Amino acid sequence: MRKYNKLIKIVTLFLLVILASIFGFNSFKKYIVGSRQNNENSRELEGSITFVSNRTDKSEELNSMIKEFGQIHPKVKINLELIGDVEEILERRAAAGELPDVTLVPGAIDTIEYSKYFLPIDDLGFNDENIYNYTLGTDNKLYTLSTSMLWEGVIYNEEIFKAANIKEIPRTKKEFFEACQKIKGIGVTPIALNYKQQWVMSMWSDSIPYLFDTNLEDNTITNSKDILNDSSGVHKSLELIREIVKNKYCEADLFNYDWQQCKNDLKDKKVAMIIWNSDFKYQLEDMGASKEEFGMFPIPESKMINIVGDYKFAISKNTKYPDISKEFLKFMFSDDRYAKAVNIMSSLKNSEKNIQMLRELEEFNLPIQMQANVVKNQTNEELEIHNKYSNTKNEIGLNSSFVQRYVIASDTKPIIEEVNKKWRESRAKIQ
Repeated sequence: MRKYNKLIKIVTLFLLVILASIFGFNSFKKYIVGSRQNNENSRELEGSITFVSNRTDKSEELNSMIKEFGQIHPKVKINLELIGDVEEILERRAAAGELPDVTLVPGAIDTIEYSKYFLPIDDLGFNDENIYNYTLGTDNKLYTLSTSMLWEGVIYNEEIFKAANIKEIPRTKKEFFEACQKIKGIGVTPIALNYKQQWVMSMWSDSIPYLFDTNLEDNTITNSKDILNDSSGVHKSLELIREIVKNKYCEADLFNYDWQQCKNDLKDKKVAMIIWNSDFKYQLEDMGASKEEFGMFPIPESKMINIVGDYKFAISKNTKYPDISKEFLKFMFSDDRYAKAVNIMSSLKNSEKNIQMLRELEEFNLPIQMQANVVKNQTNEELEIHNKYSNTKNEIGLNSSFVQRYVIASDTKPIIEEVNKKWRESRAKIQ
């Protein structure tokens, strides 16, 4: 009898182990994806969605991430779409109501329009406590998540600086151009501008001016100063890039030098510097450069360091599968899966990389500004000034094409007079 009871206990224990393995593993699978419905009544997701990324160089890594999601949700199909020039293409598709289910947000779509194109994602668990660049729509709902956290500055090859006997990072324009001359003296191109790429040139009119002039909008709108007055951040930005070209410190063939050649030249130590965003260092690592090879410093004479979000992801309002789209978006950001796949900084506040980056930025002894906080704390008056500035700037065509024109002009005086006149006229119309 005792043997019989013992046998029953063993069989019962064996069955319990099997049941625990089956149900416990399924529960674990639901947990790791971060499902919004972690209970026994959760219905299984089923359907097909499209996910778009601008990282055409990361097809293998992104497909690996999609495969991982598919192992958790076998009845879901994720179609990956890779687009290099996402801004123009997605802007057109947004206008036609044909955005991908999980989509990058074109810059042309302003915050006030988020509810028109995207679904709210407040239920995914992301908030101001755990993610950077947390910005809400005008209806106080969350629509987008920033892919990364970055800042614009000068990325430089430390070995080339050492070979050129540059012992300190340049903090003024004078020191910067002295460094350029030393680099040129050892047979290396000092800096790659990527003049041909409009999406690179746009930073000289759109973001760099704010680094030189922290009161740019107030000065040129409220105080009625000319947009290209000598102390204007826009003028300082344009003059910096123009002087680089004038002194032949950049690529010789402005009109044919492409982005891939730029990356190759930086990797191969044919070019010493590039003014771009901090995530670009990781692209160079992907090409074989070591982590220690490239450093970064603020653009000389910057008044601050501005930390911004990179591309944003959102869920198309027209998706047929909102539950799948939301689940996949959360999966992408949980555990930094997307950031790791494309090798960029995370936008999550608990990321060790972010904590380390902030420590390094403090060493430059410049004010550090979180752009998302500026937007969040903006008063109605400040927002009105910002909108007037943006509208005036767009109306007179102060954009990447203008930067390209200004940089190579033989005489900028008539251009400055023309632009200042247009600025005053356009500003008067919106006052």
